[in-house]
Amino acid sequence: MIKTSYPLNKVLTALVRRHVAKAGLTDDDMTGVELAAAERDALRRGDVAALYDLGANPYLIRRVFRGNFKK
Repeated sequence: MIKTSYPLNKVLTALVRRHVAKAGLTDDDMTGVELAAAERDALRRGDVAALYDLGANPYLIRRVFRGNFKK
């Protein structure tokens, strides 16, 4: 079974819709969404592996944190 996190994906979707790419998110980016502490920490750090493990959609991770992937 694939784990997904609606709040986590909601934050990422909002950024994708604005065509925003970031290395890590700020508290302002996460305002208004109930996130677990681990989700907030992973978003702040732009930790791609942790976000995937927490249930973020891989497509959304790639769009928002594209600079965090090794070339």
